[in-house]
Amino acid sequence: MKTNQKIVVLIFASLAMMSCLKEEIPIQLEQGTVQINQVEMGPDYEHQIYFNLENNEIVSQNLRTDWDIAFEAKSGGWHVILNSSLGGKAANSGTSDFNDVVSLSGNEVWRVDDPTGNLDSTAIGNYTATNNVYIVDRGYNISGGAIGLKKIKIDYLSSSDSYQFRCASLDGTNDFTQLIEKDTNYNFIAFSLTTNGLVDIEPLKYNWDLLFTKYLEIFPGVGPYGLTGVLTNTFQLVEVATDTLLEFDSISLDIVEQFDFSNHMNAIGWDWKSYDFSSGGFSVDSDINFVIKNTNGMYYKLRFIDFYNDLGEKGAPKFELQKL
Repeated sequence: MKTNQKIVVLIFASLAMMSCLKEEIPIQLEQGTVQINQVEMGPDYEHQIYFNLENNEIVSQNLRTDWDIAFEAKSGGWHVILNSSLGGKAANSGTSDFNDVVSLSGNEVWRVDDPTGNLDSTAIGNYTATNNVYIVDRGYNISGGAIGLKKIKIDYLSSSDSYQFRCASLDGTNDFTQLIEKDTNYNFIAFSLTTNGLVDIEPLKYNWDLLFTKYLEIFPGVGPYGLTGVLTNTFQLVEVATDTLLEFDSISLDIVEQFDFSNHMNAIGWDWKSYDFSSGGFSVDSDINFVIKNTNGMYYKLRFIDFYNDLGEKGAPKFELQKL
């Protein structure tokens, strides 16, 4: 466990500046060969990067400001998530009358999505039980400016296994209604409250294992705060075990059963790195090993070895990867 002091240091240090991402050339991963790869989110972590372990390549990338809200795409699924990378949060207005919500009351109870990926603990929660209006705080843009508030109302249409989604500014302007149809080839269907339209964000659900991104972690006594790390495709059974006792080279397929695997989306998370005020930069703990079971049930081991690119810019996790 990390000390409260280290948590505060890491929270303070997670604020950063912008840069462009340079995509790596995919490398074919051969069993038994340690490969080195690096992804660049930019020094302000402005990009989200989806990564496939089997092909050892970036599958897709997007600006984290490209979307705000996403709808569960599996058949029968009704959950809705917010863009944690922007600090998105929501509050139940307590009323089902869309036109009654015109301002903040000051008594809102704000919630964020559970960083473990537990869909029973989302910011919006079970909207089907009340049919209430929710106020969404869209969070902050890349430069740290507040994006603003919206009011939304969601109806899950069980007869057509789709969503009807209404959204407006609190003053009633920019009012629109959108039908959200599912595509079960994906985990979630993303929507932008900037363009008021659907956006292609997440790759095909079986095509990615890791997501390099800023996201909200929740600390006891501190609350939610944006940190940068790695999330997993837990919705397609990606699992992670963490080891700090063995040498990276000594981890092999015949010992994977001894590890305790987690299906939490933030099992890799953020704390494989730390910030040192004396040096003014991040350092990576290369003694932390991650054993990952991918969407196809194959095992890989991974450890981080750097957080900077060749220009000295942060936000560029460098890691060793080997198929077991």
